[in-house]
Amino acid sequence: MSSSNNINNNNSEICNFYRNKSIFITGATGFLGKALIEKLLRSCYDLNKIYILIRHKKGKTPAQRLDEFLDCKVFEKVSQFYPEYRDKLVVIEGDLVEPNLGISEKDREILRKNVNVVFHSAATVRFDEPLKVAISMNILGTKKVIDLCKEIENLKIFVHVSTAYANCDRPRITEEVYPPPVQPEKIIEAAEWMDDSLINLITPSIIKNRPNTYTYTKAIAESLIIKECKEMPCCIVRPSIIGGSWKEPFAGWIDNFNGPTALFPASGTGVLRSMLGHLDAVADLIPVDVVVNTLLAAGWYRGVERTKKTIVYHCTSGQINKLTWGMMNDYGVDCFLKNPFEKIFIVPNPHFTPHKSVKYLRTFFEQLIPAYLMDFFLRLLKRKPMFVKIQKKIKKAITILEYFTTHNWEFTNDNYLMLMKELNDPDKKMFNFDIKDLNWRSYIEQYCLGTKIFLMKEDVSNLNACRKNIEKMKRIQNLAIFSIYAIVFRFILLRSARFKTFIQFIFELAIKFRDYFLKSIQF
Repeated sequence: MSSSNNINNNNSEICNFYRNKSIFITGATGFLGKALIEKLLRSCYDLNKIYILIRHKKGKTPAQRLDEFLDCKVFEKVSQFYPEYRDKLVVIEGDLVEPNLGISEKDREILRKNVNVVFHSAATVRFDEPLKVAISMNILGTKKVIDLCKEIENLKIFVHVSTAYANCDRPRITEEVYPPPVQPEKIIEAAEWMDDSLINLITPSIIKNRPNTYTYTKAIAESLIIKECKEMPCCIVRPSIIGGSWKEPFAGWIDNFNGPTALFPASGTGVLRSMLGHLDAVADLIPVDVVVNTLLAAGWYRGVERTKKTIVYHCTSGQINKLTWGMMNDYGVDCFLKNPFEKIFIVPNPHFTPHKSVKYLRTFFEQLIPAYLMDFFLRLLKRKPMFVKIQKKIKKAITILEYFTTHNWEFTNDNYLMLMKELNDPDKKMFNFDIKDLNWRSYIEQYCLGTKIFLMKEDVSNLNACRKNIEKMKRIQNLAIFSIYAIVFRFILLRSARFKTFIQFIFELAIKFRDYFLKSIQF
């Protein structure tokens, strides 16, 4: 296996670029960071070192966090090909919010002397993050990484990971950096002297027509790069909604509940029944392995100086291979019924609706009332209630997502398509980011299965039992609905004299029609 890999690597311009180079990665412990490191190790193993910025967290040292990080299933294939792959990884203790990234002078000197490539993917991706925190992470943190890059002696490329929604106040977004809503240094300065309560109070008036602090600060970070990196080789990659893997290292891998991933367990277990969304609006989902391959190709293209411009790449799907929220809903429901979760609250039947009244009615009758009833029974059994709490979490999550499910954007892909054409044949196979052949139905099914396996920790060998369980729940649910209708019909409607008269009239009319029909046949 490894010998054939080496043959392919020798023919790969991208692999040749990363050969013998050292790479510094921020955001390495995140979903995208893990996928990026895995791909580098598996396809560009001839690189020198990968330096990973890791901070202390929950009482664990960076070294301990690296051990946990590498226990992730995503590295299984790498460990089979290259058992000594851990030797390629070097922990750099630091934190994006600390002065000088919290990196010691000794480690900083190592980076200055050895690093050739920088991938900056660290950011707070929480849409509801307080503005001050988002500024510190996404803007000031980016500036600190740029300052480090300026010190690196042999930097070939600085790749900044942004988001396609940085300029979501525009319906049509091209691959360029737009003027920022405010100059980076001004917003950084304001965040330094304002206290938290004041900045939280005026956040809506600051971000204006952007939906959250994440998109607002990512837009400003882009303008910072253009301003600060004029003499530096760099590029910007803007992914849209990053989802589970398409092909690499295996289909359906996912390791967090961020973004639309949270919809799968919520909908698949029946606790989410309705949310606002336009069925024909584009769900601009992009698999994580497609994003990784785009990052590596973009780094190569600018790194070998095919261009000296700072190019922006939209890593998006809507204009190339369209997926709508309606399609995603239908494919998801099919998968929930075909490959059900083990613990189901109600038979899955989620729907997007553009009407707030429909959403509120369905939420009230199909989510809140059952949740309160279930908690009531749990209390009777002297168990801890949990369903109302789950509903509150779901409400918060979908309120954030509904901005994206109720709006439409057109992202141009000229630079993205140009980059694709620049790859030679081996690179088109090894670093494929052409999604025109992606089958969305198959992808969503794998994505749902990945959620079941990697996030819900469920055993797929129990699928037959899960399918029998959901069929049983369907029968119980249909019986319950029929019983409710019968009760309503018997005890409410039949008490009305007018309704009785109407029913009698219908029966008499039916009998007369039957008699007339029988006579006509005899004639």
